[in-house]
Amino acid sequence: MTSVVNSNNISGLIQRTLNHVDPRLVDHGKRVAYLVSRMLETSGEYSEKEKQDIFFLALLHDVGAYKTEEINEMAKFETVDIWEHSIYGYLFLYHLSPLREWADVILYHHISADHLDGVAERIAKVAQVVNLADRVDMFWLHHPHREALNQYLNRSRGSRFRSEIVDLFMETQQNYHVIEDLNAAADLKKVMPDVVLSAEECEDYLKMMIFAIDFRSQHTVTHTITTTSISSSTAHLMGMNEKQVRHIYYGALLHDLGKIGIPVEILEFPGKLSPQAMKIMRTHVNITEEILAGTITPDITKIAIRHHEKLDGSGYPRGMRGDEMSMEEQVVAVADIVSALLGTRSYKEAYSKEKTLSILEEQASNGKINSQIVSIIRENFDDILAEVKDKCTPILRTYYGLQKEYEVLLEKHRGITG
Repeated sequence: MTSVVNSNNISGLIQRTLNHVDPRLVDHGKRVAYLVSRMLETSGEYSEKEKQDIFFLALLHDVGAYKTEEINEMAKFETVDIWEHSIYGYLFLYHLSPLREWADVILYHHISADHLDGVAERIAKVAQVVNLADRVDMFWLHHPHREALNQYLNRSRGSRFRSEIVDLFMETQQNYHVIEDLNAAADLKKVMPDVVLSAEECEDYLKMMIFAIDFRSQHTVTHTITTTSISSSTAHLMGMNEKQVRHIYYGALLHDLGKIGIPVEILEFPGKLSPQAMKIMRTHVNITEEILAGTITPDITKIAIRHHEKLDGSGYPRGMRGDEMSMEEQVVAVADIVSALLGTRSYKEAYSKEKTLSILEEQASNGKINSQIVSIIRENFDDILAEVKDKCTPILRTYYGLQKEYEVLLEKHRGITG
């Protein structure tokens, strides 16, 4: 199966997705990634693949803040608590990304050089590079003066930063004028290492962005994979061809990507949303369209953004009717309903098979969803759900293990400051 993402569009997709959480952190991540990539280039010690991986790692170094809601605090030059976002970022990158082998860098990216004893040298050195790049960017944001920056770095030699890492930055500045060129980081393609990602790697990065949504809200953790599984199974049972199934798979996988831009308090609200909150919630479809437009093919984008449309025109965001929707779009729209009914939320338990099918059949008889699709799901419900369970169980096991692992790591490192 050919991937719909590739080396040319995956960085832009990541950038636009994370921009909808908080552009301050994304812009900071881009500048840090730029500084790190130039420092690695200057060092001459890293392969092209290593430079590519560490670039993405630096771009995502504050991803843990999306979980902890530390964003406002982290926009300051000095932060009080370095561990919550560092640990969550490490756990996310270790368990839910293609960057597992470098994830320890993020665990230690705020740790002073004199507290890195016992950390593998390969990890400690890159952690120091990311640490220095992070502090340089934040210092420059608050004190944009070269002499002041040089004084800060020289004061930090041998304590916060290894002397060799400070020297590496000074040499990088001499070679590339990185401080004066920080605005170049606005365009990732200009500063990203020129390495071709395999289709499998691109797919892994795409799934990582999907997990970034679930990482924020425990109640959405299996919704995407459940919707994708139900959609793909139903498409196969309907006899759709390989291209149709492929488009459905990706459309379902991406259908809630825009929820990355919805506040957690709305995603997690324990009850019926107010009209104002529902209006905000519904914007996730528009956000998804903004992220995917021009990157993912139009057919797949339409499947992703039409999952709340109804055949009678009562859906959103465009109030489309059945004759305007492809069968692929209709399959994902029904699968999304099934997934929502079977899933738990902060205000509801999972619905039973009988209640789920009853609601589907009622909506089909009222002309809101496709009755043929509902019939296929009803006739094959147990088999479809068995496949869902197989796919969701490992993800659930990982997700619920994250919190336990977080608590262990926090206890272990509490008291160590940057």
